[in-house]
Amino acid sequence: MRNRVRIYVSACFYYSGLVNLIRWWTQRSEPRLIILYYHQASRGDLRSHWLYLRRHYRILHLETALEELYMSHKKEVQRKDRRALLALTFDDGYYDNYTHAFPLACELQIPITIFLIPGYMESGNSFWWISRLIRLARVDQVTLEGRTYHLDHQEERKALAQVIDARFSYGTSSTEREEFLASLYKILAVPSSVVLKEEPAPLLTWAQVREMQESGWVSYGAHTVHHPDLGTLVDPTEAQREVGECRTALEQQLGYPVHIFAYPFGRIGDNGLCAVKQAGYDWAVTIIPGVNTRRSDPYLLRRRNMDNNKHWLVVAAETTGVWGFFSRLRSDARLLIRKCLCLPS
Repeated sequence: MRNRVRIYVSACFYYSGLVNLIRWWTQRSEPRLIILYYHQASRGDLRSHWLYLRRHYRILHLETALEELYMSHKKEVQRKDRRALLALTFDDGYYDNYTHAFPLACELQIPITIFLIPGYMESGNSFWWISRLIRLARVDQVTLEGRTYHLDHQEERKALAQVIDARFSYGTSSTEREEFLASLYKILAVPSSVVLKEEPAPLLTWAQVREMQESGWVSYGAHTVHHPDLGTLVDPTEAQREVGECRTALEQQLGYPVHIFAYPFGRIGDNGLCAVKQAGYDWAVTIIPGVNTRRSDPYLLRRRNMDNNKHWLVVAAETTGVWGFFSRLRSDARLLIRKCLCLPS
């Protein structure tokens, strides 16, 4: 019901001309960059998203778009195409980025940027999914297969995730995997009502990464070595290692400098920002919704989430920011009403 309402309201925004009006105003205001992010590519109708976006936005590789955003005023670049800049990104590097997003990008000639996690490529099919499940644990330690793991230590969580991944990946049947999953919820004391949005999925291989790179339609950024939540890492050395070694590993595999970083889970923490700067990245993206201008902090760039299952009308409305505007307006109205109700008579 909620999705249908959102589609209906988005249709009202679109067919009333409001979406077109905002796009028109954006084209005549200061240069800005809209960054959208996906995760998996095989669900929903990615084609309808991209056909709409290609028609109304100038889509570039993220790094190219950022260079233009921050440097165009210095170079006095004048373009006939005044459409707003837009970049499409994918986090985590799932296998379906190769099977679904890559062919579509080539067909429609749309550049995309994928943020990779080298520590799990070709070794873990469900690393991040397991990591998120572990983050929801309501116990401090877990015993699995005769070993006790202390969840307040990052290395212990990594080791537990690897053991769970191996058990889950090599399950001989769906029933066996479901039973194992149920047991995980129990030993981690995660409420059965908690359901993760995504399921375990295979990641890209280096061969697939290079094939996409050679096409010219896919570029890459860094996403840490093992996808830790930087917001929970209290040891600055560990944060620096995750962020810095990721760049080194990617550059060795890709053969060119990596300048862009994406914060896992969108969380920066006390040490994340410092680690990104020390590692030598030029830009870093968050999952804070919004648009970017020349005044935006290059290490706190904003992105909008684009779930594949969203209708293209919702994508049209959300990309312009109209949904965010009305959400803020509603929040402000509620706050004003509460203040009025609390006034003395």
